[in-house]
Amino acid sequence: MSDLSNELHTQIQYSLIEKLSESERRYRELVNSLREIVFKCDRFGNLNFLNRAWTNTLGYGITDVIGSALGNFIDLDDRHLWSETLEKLQTGVEICQVLRFYHQTGVIVWLEMSAQPQSETEFSGSLININDRKHAEALLKQTNEQLEARVEQRNIELIQANHDLKVTLEKLKYTQAQLVQTEKMSSLRQLVAGIAHEINNPVNFIYANLNYASEYTEVLLKILQLYQQTYPVPSLQIQEAIVTWDLDFIKKDLGKLLESMQVGSDRIREIVLLLRNFSRLDEADIKNADIHAGINHTITLLRHRFQSESGNLVIQIIKSYGVIPYVKCYPAQLNQVFMNILNNAIYALNEAIVNLGIIENPQYKAFSPTIWISTEIVDETWVNIRIRNNGLGINESVISKIFDPFFTTKPVGKGTGLGLFISYQIVVEMHQGKLACTSKTSKETEFCIQIPI
Repeated sequence: MSDLSNELHTQIQYSLIEKLSESERRYRELVNSLREIVFKCDRFGNLNFLNRAWTNTLGYGITDVIGSALGNFIDLDDRHLWSETLEKLQTGVEICQVLRFYHQTGVIVWLEMSAQPQSETEFSGSLININDRKHAEALLKQTNEQLEARVEQRNIELIQANHDLKVTLEKLKYTQAQLVQTEKMSSLRQLVAGIAHEINNPVNFIYANLNYASEYTEVLLKILQLYQQTYPVPSLQIQEAIVTWDLDFIKKDLGKLLESMQVGSDRIREIVLLLRNFSRLDEADIKNADIHAGINHTITLLRHRFQSESGNLVIQIIKSYGVIPYVKCYPAQLNQVFMNILNNAIYALNEAIVNLGIIENPQYKAFSPTIWISTEIVDETWVNIRIRNNGLGINESVISKIFDPFFTTKPVGKGTGLGLFISYQIVVEMHQGKLACTSKTSKETEFCIQIPI
């Protein structure tokens, strides 16, 4: 009976061993059939077990790596992450960490590790290949960067397009202003030339006949003197006429009258000449010109504006002309520049007169409105023309804009904002010169014009 019992016990053990072996075989087959790597390590990270996915994923033979440290197969840049992960596992914490591993060929393979402690002496886990996901993420990142670059490039193109459009609009605005001003100046020159021509004819007639009138008057007075000598006692009717018309006064005043007419006709002829020189319709082309003559002509035409509105304060003109040669230029256009700058100086001085209360207080002596004009040669290549006034000056916040088209600090109806803009174009573009303005608020303003000799 005892022998039978032992034999039965032995058979049961064999049966259990066979079943356990079969179960282990099936377990290993199941583990080896998994796509993800299954591993076991001791507490120091040395490999105790690996399934076939290790070789399929990383290329290393299982028997070759068992007993090796898992960290040996991790990319150097991720070793610090593995050290932190191992410390957590040793303290009983489950982890999930993405790490880069070396393939046997040296290629980097991204694996997602999930591990948990099994006991105080070992831990196990799995490694899932996430290369495709990482490549997709990299591709997505690259695509996003490309899209952002394209958007940025598009923004740059739009900004450039907006800038180009703004420049085009500014050029169009400038061209329009230039056309308007050119047409205005052309019409003005034609009008001035026409007026000068129409005035010139009768003035020449008067001027030419004044000499004859003077001669005839002198002859008549001599004949009248002979009559008085020949007939010292005129008739009663003639005596009454002499007293009534004050013949003695007429004889004295007639010469002065003719002399005044001569001076007046000379003045009119001078103004007509100045008008013709200022318009210079016959000098549209570049030519050698006398800069001083152009300034003097402009001053003469503006002479009526040098008197203040009060009638008792005169704007002084102080000229300091240097020795300069004739300059090859467009005379009519330069005269326009002088006219614009002098007009602005006169306006600034009149504003100063009003603001300082000089009109209400004619005895005010502290302020003497003055325009200084000087010329000189600079570096033997430039003619320098300075026009300075002691008016209120220009505010620093707007001085950089004074040459912009349509910009003006004057009230509505007082200025168009084209005078200095056109002046800048004439000096800089037409003559390849320089035009600059310096100003001290409440003190003075100076315009410097430089024309190449």
